[in-house]
Amino acid sequence: MQERGGAGFLNRVLSSFKHFSNPYNELSLLRVKDVMTKDVMCVRAGEPLLEAAHTMIGAHVSCLVVVEGENPAGILTERDFIKKFSMNKKENSEMLVSDLMTRGIVSVDPSTDLFTAQKLMRQHNFRKLVVMHNGEMKGIITQTDLCRAVAKLKSPVFNSPLINDFMTKSVLMVADDDTFLKAKKMMAAKDIGSVIVGAKDDLHGIFTEFDLVSAYFLNPNKLMNSFMCELVSVPIICITADFDMTSVNKMMLERNFRRFPVVENSKLMGIITQTDVARALYNFIENNKDNAIKRRNARPPCECELVKKSNIIFCKRKQSKAVLSK
Repeated sequence: MQERGGAGFLNRVLSSFKHFSNPYNELSLLRVKDVMTKDVMCVRAGEPLLEAAHTMIGAHVSCLVVVEGENPAGILTERDFIKKFSMNKKENSEMLVSDLMTRGIVSVDPSTDLFTAQKLMRQHNFRKLVVMHNGEMKGIITQTDLCRAVAKLKSPVFNSPLINDFMTKSVLMVADDDTFLKAKKMMAAKDIGSVIVGAKDDLHGIFTEFDLVSAYFLNPNKLMNSFMCELVSVPIICITADFDMTSVNKMMLERNFRRFPVVENSKLMGIITQTDVARALYNFIENNKDNAIKRRNARPPCECELVKKSNIIFCKRKQSKAVLSK
């Protein structure tokens, strides 16, 4: 029987407070179907790789689901370009999707909760999962979707971990006059999606897996003879290590970035990636699921101050003057 009057209203208010007084309560209500992308971009295994690269660049997506017949047979990602791209320039323009794709998929049901989905990504070292139900593809969920879900929470995530605790401190670097082949070999060996171009105290730019896909599409045969000064992306946007993960998550989503080099006094100290952010935030929220929000001891929200020097944009943290209520 539906409750009426003041009692029903009070119960609804209390129920809402229970869900939104702690980020875990709110996030645990969401399912994969609530945040996934339903319109999946697909490609066939026998299609030219150049056409697939064109689709990825044009739509600014990091992956395509590879279908055979009506069923997903694998996935083509930016990381596949790093790990499997041919070293023979004569073959590059003739490559097919099947030459680079990862066969087989890791799938998840639409009813799966987001914490389980994030753990599944971490277990398989993936950044996306195909969503399947009764043998039919329903969508795709990416690491960005998981991060966006946290950013949209009504419940504040106070005192989230700092960058310094989760960043990778050993960063791969190449010089301007190093070849693309050298950078690719380094990235493939470490299974990472970027290298910094320059020196530790003189950053010139960054080269990412997306840059590789772009360069391949523009001129597949020239790529193998390219030097890093021809491929580097500038300006490079860096961040200081005193930002918290909640603020970094918001900044990455707003700028459509998946990584920030971390600097201190203009020197490179490490790099923070969206993978680091997703793992840190979901672990933090789950590990603090039984803790009520404590505003009194909460760090004030981070405000970013941009400082441009040459081809580097520094994101520096400045303390907010806002006083949080008890």
